[in-house]
Amino acid sequence: MHERLYMVPLDEGSRQYADWLLNELCHKFTLKPQTGIVARLPEEAYNAQLNQYYATSILSKLEMLKGSDYEMILAITEEDLYIPSENFVWGQANSASRTAIISIHRIKPEFYGLPEDEELVKSRILNVASHEVGHMLGLKNCKQPDCQMNIAKNISELDNRSDNFCTECILNLTLPTKVKI
Repeated sequence: MHERLYMVPLDEGSRQYADWLLNELCHKFTLKPQTGIVARLPEEAYNAQLNQYYATSILSKLEMLKGSDYEMILAITEEDLYIPSENFVWGQANSASRTAIISIHRIKPEFYGLPEDEELVKSRILNVASHEVGHMLGLKNCKQPDCQMNIAKNISELDNRSDNFCTECILNLTLPTKVKI
């Protein structure tokens, strides 16, 4: 069965990227594009002290929207995200539930006091989303500097991260990971 990817914009600011990103990712990973899931950021995921949303809490809510193991859900938001071990994340995925979320908040050049640049924003969004889809497909973070699965710790590293996978990650994407007896 063909794996399906649902794109779920969680707010108005992320809707403008949803269709474009879904098409790009489905082409890159040979997935069947899906729409129709409507969701918003869960209030309980908001941390007023940090003025951020807890990414893991959002992933738990997204998991409840899945209908089968062949479905993956990628949510996109303009809000800032965090996990307890990091003061922010561009994206977060749960490979077991096959859910992920990305934030465009720190992707926009304006966050860094720079002028708007729509092409740069799209490039960064695709980079972060591809990394998270890689996780949903079972890939782990990679230490190879020329790999899409390499961790980007700052915006410069994100801008310089490859948009391709290393040989080992490609093999892990294409070879079965489980053998049933």
